[in-house]
Amino acid sequence: MNKNKQTTYSVFKHGSTWLKADFHLHTKVDNANFYTDDEKYYYSTYIDKLKKNNINIGVITNHNKFDFKEYIALNKTAMKNEIYLLPGLELSVNDGFNGIHTLIVFSNEWLEHRGDYINQFLNVTFAPKTPEQYEKEN
Repeated sequence: MNKNKQTTYSVFKHGSTWLKADFHLHTKVDNANFYTDDEKYYYSTYIDKLKKNNINIGVITNHNKFDFKEYIALNKTAMKNEIYLLPGLELSVNDGFNGIHTLIVFSNEWLEHRGDYINQFLNVTFAPKTPEQYEKEN
């Protein structure tokens, strides 16, 4: 997230290459039953699963919620494994009876200087609801 620090991934050591991506990833913040193993291994287990499935690029897109601390920890572990993660959301949009879900991908600049502009975006988007109300709108 520091513009002055560039990470060079070994996957690009010979130039361009095809990468496998998953732009629709959920975490335990989105679903309490998502992870039932030892909590101290959550971040490494999550990233190991991406690595096992050859996912090189991922976007964390929980439903109407973004957990800054969880993303930072996942991203730190991902970088050690040369996996590029981006923050995102699966935004619930009311559209008549059914509604739709829209995936939003943010750049890491939304989190620079320990700021969390993604949750500010959510607060404005769902005003006057509280996070406890809109985070449950799947």
